[in-house]
Amino acid sequence: VHEVNGHRFVAKFFRQPTFCAFCKEFLWGFGKQGYRCAACQTAVHKRCHSKLLGKCTGSSAQSDATVYLRERFKVDVPHRFRPHQFVSPTFCDHCGGLLYGFFKPELKA
Repeated sequence: VHEVNGHRFVAKFFRQPTFCAFCKEFLWGFGKQGYRCAACQTAVHKRCHSKLLGKCTGSSAQSDATVYLRERFKVDVPHRFRPHQFVSPTFCDHCGGLLYGFFKPELKA
């Protein structure tokens, strides 16, 4: 575990396309491509984790808004979302995960 600005980074293998929250480049490679914060889910390259300036926001998994969104949309990610229609594949600026969907608008952090 690597601690930087309150983040607790753990090495992670990303199963879906993910982008670095610091440099915005794709996390790729074999094995564990980068780190993910255990509290806020921020994803970064191994080379970028020490450069991250933002403090960890901690887990908002139990906030009223997150519980409501989890129950309504079956989304189990601690983000703050609002509806938005994307016209091309888009990745979350916070965790780097792919936002996907065809027939209904995605939720934008």
